[in-house]
Amino acid sequence: MVPRILLVFFLFSGLAFGQTLSGSWSAKISLFPPPVALSSTEFELFGTVAGWKVGGKAEFFGTDGWVWQTLTARGELGPVSSEWTLLFGPLAPAFLYALGKTTLTFSGIDLTFWSAMVGPNVPPYVFTGGPSGGTVLELGYKLDGLKLSGEVAFGARKQDFTLLYTGVGTYSKTFPVDPFPGGFEFRYLKLSAEDVPFCCGISFDSGFSFTKEGFDAFSATLKSIPLCCGISLDATVTFTTTSKTVEIKPKWEGITGCFTVYGDVNFQPPSAVEGLEIYGFKLRCDLAECNFLEILTAFNPAKIEEILNKDIFQNEEYEYLRLGFCGAGCCGGKWQLGLSAYFKPSDALFGLSRILADLSLPILANLTVDVGLSAPVGGLASLTVGWTFTF
Repeated sequence: MVPRILLVFFLFSGLAFGQTLSGSWSAKISLFPPPVALSSTEFELFGTVAGWKVGGKAEFFGTDGWVWQTLTARGELGPVSSEWTLLFGPLAPAFLYALGKTTLTFSGIDLTFWSAMVGPNVPPYVFTGGPSGGTVLELGYKLDGLKLSGEVAFGARKQDFTLLYTGVGTYSKTFPVDPFPGGFEFRYLKLSAEDVPFCCGISFDSGFSFTKEGFDAFSATLKSIPLCCGISLDATVTFTTTSKTVEIKPKWEGITGCFTVYGDVNFQPPSAVEGLEIYGFKLRCDLAECNFLEILTAFNPAKIEEILNKDIFQNEEYEYLRLGFCGAGCCGGKWQLGLSAYFKPSDALFGLSRILADLSLPILANLTVDVGLSAPVGGLASLTVGWTFTF
């Protein structure tokens, strides 16, 4: 059935778009452990109609089959540009999510209007809320090197929104606007200023936001604080209703580093500070483009994952070490290699829990090969190979 659907899709697209077709085909095959099997494959096809780029992407996973179908349209009308995305769940079948982004620039003012809508929960697709929808309006203005911006939201929030599919496997889709349940009502207002002159070559950024319930978040950054010997640093402190974050970013002759501490301040009413709780810290050094060293240590892994909004650790893991490398590849492309080592409390192999490796290697101008390795200590390793072909 799937091949017939794809054939109809390609034939229809060819008739509609003529000779303006472009797209890609990517696949991932599991080589180990046996048996050899197709893990996933994606088909993208785009064409141009009346100056608009329209198309879609079909995504298939293992024995689950056709899990996601995305349709997109992008175009411009004078100073206005617009982009729309529709997501469907073929296995329900059901409409899942819609996202629109419209931008307008005039007289130095940048205006961006986001709109998002989510459908009802329909198994095997699961997400928070629905049906619901909302909008976010962003406004930016530059004045003599100073950047002022504002953001106001009704019925939505500018934060990641994730939809899950749960079948034989579990797969997710993430979008940048979350349409909160509860109707089209005021959600928050955010104001910020960047590159504000301070003194001695130091500038600062500052921003705050509040919701209808009150305070939401505050952040302040001092930039280019001189130390010595050509070394300077940026320092950022961020307060939210659930956490406090301090980030130190040193810079020295082409080497950029970043030291971030995640924690919270415990207050004893009415105004006394009872103590400082540290959840963990992250150190990252960028040596060149996509060449980096990153270490994350979590004293409270659950809190770190909550603050970063990511699923990072497995079982008793509390720390990882990541290395990134890249270089010039075939046909003007770039190869990339990522290595990660995760650790847990253990006496074996310095507490090493698992090793991950990902290699992306351009073979032709329109063909890239990807290799992935996952090797848990004391467990069964897995090896995948895939490719992306563009046309």
